Amino acid sequence: MQLLGSQLPFAIDYFQQLAALSESFEVSDGKSQPLSFPEGISRAAALVLEQTRQQKKVIFIGNGGSAAVASHQAIDYWRNGGFPAIAFNDGALLTCISNDFGYEQVFSKPIATFAQLGDVLFAISSSGQSPNILAGAQQGSQMGCHVITLSAFKPDNPLRQSGDLNFYVPTMAYGFAEIAHLCICHCILDGLMKGALPGSEVAGAASGTQAAQ
Repeated sequence: MQLLGSQLPFAIDYFQQLAALSESFEVSDGKSQPLSFPEGISRAAALVLEQTRQQKKVIFIGNGGSAAVASHQAIDYWRNGGFPAIAFNDGALLTCISNDFGYEQVFSKPIATFAQLGDVLFAISSSGQSPNILAGAQQGSQMGCHVITLSAFKPDNPLRQSGDLNFYVPTMAYGFAEIAHLCICHCILDGLMKGALPGSEVAGAASGTQAAQ
């Protein structure tokens, strides 16, 4: 089976597209100023490292496939990396909050209860338009969390404007978006575990940005 317009076998073409996509990731800061991808990754790693050293935690939120990424990474960050990390994907929690307050608040409500000033919040949405992810990111910002967003699809999606660091994957394919978001989170963790991140050029700046938190 082949992709339309491609002379390569589907599997070869698929992974070539994925590899090419990895060279097109975009990153911006909280003022929508562009950053290089290595600098964005290093800044994210510095936040995780410095904030958890101050007894803060890492929070992951996402829907559907992004919820699976959130749960996966919460486990990996604490089990493999030793960083306190959680995801709000318990079935009873999701159905309780959805029933009592509406699904739009399914993440903002637990963030309001459990998040602390200085926590790091990863908000993941392929479309960048999920109301509950946007509400969660807003709640995290209001509480003084460091918000890192991961989005795809349209380049002007609102989630991309909602974080202190914003990773954008220029694809309309759910599979590519979800794989890329998972890899970005893994890159941050694996770099920290190997001691390769954060890079020296941003580590001091990141740790000093909000040292009081």
